Amino acid sequence: MFRIGEFSLIAQVSGRLLRFYDEIGLLSPEYTDPQTGYRYYSAGQLPRLNRILVLKELGLGLDQIARLLDQDTSSEEIRGMLLLRKAQITQAMRDDLAQLQLVEARLDQIDAFDRTPVLDVVVKTIPPQRYLALREVFPDVASVRRLVVQMTAIVPHKMSASSLGQIAFVIHSRTFDPDALDFEVGYLLTGSPGNAGKALATVQLSEERILTVRDLPEVEIMATLAHAGSITDIHRSYGLLGTWVEQQHWQIVGQGRQVLLQLPQPNHDDAVIELQIPVSKTATSHTNMPQEI
Repeated sequence: MFRIGEFSLIAQVSGRLLRFYDEIGLLSPEYTDPQTGYRYYSAGQLPRLNRILVLKELGLGLDQIARLLDQDTSSEEIRGMLLLRKAQITQAMRDDLAQLQLVEARLDQIDAFDRTPVLDVVVKTIPPQRYLALREVFPDVASVRRLVVQMTAIVPHKMSASSLGQIAFVIHSRTFDPDALDFEVGYLLTGSPGNAGKALATVQLSEERILTVRDLPEVEIMATLAHAGSITDIHRSYGLLGTWVEQQHWQIVGQGRQVLLQLPQPNHDDAVIELQIPVSKTATSHTNMPQEI
């Protein structure tokens, strides 16, 4: 058997923690000398101590840990709990990394406004188009990505490749809310609006999701800018395009769109997305703009 200091070294936990667990009855010494009060532990107590530490890492309270130990929870059950906790930690790390990338992108955007970038803004007319799509409110960008993956896996097998154009998004959200993205997602169809997509009016992705064909109206003047790279940086391109629109004395007059010019490769941020904002000339100046009350 080992005295408390020796057992502390073997178990790699502090003597203070061992004394605390003894006080609350969670892990008592195997033997306590009645004359000296010295605590003695055995190597056979290591499995119980390890279970206590594991359950503590899972975020359980000491009373919950005591109940689980009294119920003799199996190693397989604890392993399952650990795997669940591992998944939660992994997701938290991904969320933190995404947040870090967003912060870095915002810092880069601040630096970009101190420079004078050369923008390849193209102003063009977008003709009427047939659109095979569905509209949904998505809780995050990852959900939009998953739908695109589902579409690319199913739609090309149900329609001829010659009738499918690029994947496009119509943005119905009146304001940007990352937790409620009101997007219409689908394929632009080739051919004239009167003919394209007539062979197949709907495509079922799942029991709940059905793509239907509709007409996208013509947009006489669309200001466009290609964004290349990570979707987390897309606000930079929107900021530059918005600045250009303001400098040209245009005003936004309808729903924006995004067209996927290049799909991202798996585990890569190499998408190319054309940002489209419908605009018109405005004679409004700052002097005659209505004032907020």
